[in-house]
Amino acid sequence: MAVSACNSSTPDPVAAAIEAAAMKDADGDYSFRITSLEKIDSTTFRTEIGRRKELFELKIQAEEALFQKYLNEYKKQNSENHRQAMEKAKLNLAFVNTLEEKLASRLDETAYYDYVFSGYSETADGRMNYNNVYVAITPDGEVLAMTANQKDLHKGTGRVIPGYLEGISSEE
Repeated sequence: MAVSACNSSTPDPVAAAIEAAAMKDADGDYSFRITSLEKIDSTTFRTEIGRRKELFELKIQAEEALFQKYLNEYKKQNSENHRQAMEKAKLNLAFVNTLEEKLASRLDETAYYDYVFSGYSETADGRMNYNNVYVAITPDGEVLAMTANQKDLHKGTGRVIPGYLEGISSEE
């Protein structure tokens, strides 16, 4: 059973999504309170696709450099492993380009918002403080990521792109 404190009589859908994500593994009764919540950014599908493309381009460059290094050192197995990784990254990049074409009419829509919040929860196990926790949330309330380190916030947000998870051949 959830007991949530809100600042108004109308529940805030962002706060409700954060509570659901933070307390998804809570057993029994709990209370959850957000003491501060601030929207810090928004990301369009165009920007998120750009992030994913940049990640795969960097992966291709890194794997190509390692492939050449091991090839020059006559380390056939190592060079082959990096050649395969480079090819996989190229396929993933091509796939993201295809997704970009399919999403052409939605590229400038908001894919998700970034928030930072502080608060606390209390369960039978004790109190948990949330100090400056960063959250990426879709407009329909799906929490994509929640982390204490803002640099890690966008690591898993590619899944907001329709078809992304189904088509990417391995982890980024």
